[in-house]
Amino acid sequence: MTKSSFLSHYDAILRILDRAASWIVTASMAVMSTVLLLQVFFRYVINDSLAWGWDVPRVCFIWSVMFAIPLGIRYNAHVGIELLVDRFGDRAKRFVVSLNALLILILSGVIAYYAALLTGDTWDQLMPGIPLSVGVFYASLMIGQAHTCLHVGRILVTGNLPNEHWSES
Repeated sequence: MTKSSFLSHYDAILRILDRAASWIVTASMAVMSTVLLLQVFFRYVINDSLAWGWDVPRVCFIWSVMFAIPLGIRYNAHVGIELLVDRFGDRAKRFVVSLNALLILILSGVIAYYAALLTGDTWDQLMPGIPLSVGVFYASLMIGQAHTCLHVGRILVTGNLPNEHWSES
């Protein structure tokens, strides 16, 4: 398998994962916003509160953040300071990008590993307001960081940050 063939297959897998992550982020933000509006309505209009009104938005917020991280890497949308790196030549820039990607890969891999352990350890504990496992917090961290590893792996393979030329089709 050639490098370009490998990258086209890899990109196809990433596109599927990114599309799923985008839907999860969108759905979790919609649910979070709706429940928060309901919580405000119940608290200030009906003078009562929803028992699950704090747990659902918390889960949705964490899931949206954890799944948005790899999307930020995909579109090179994370905040970065390039004041020094912009002065480097192409070879030095590529080295800095690769070193940064390697460090992110190691960190994200360690986080995903420990999140998997915590998911298993906390799966039998339920949240106070809803019958949902506390492990779903760690599951989102595990999945999001594993997805991040896939994006950072692509950067390591190519030596380039994603840009507008990264195939979108």
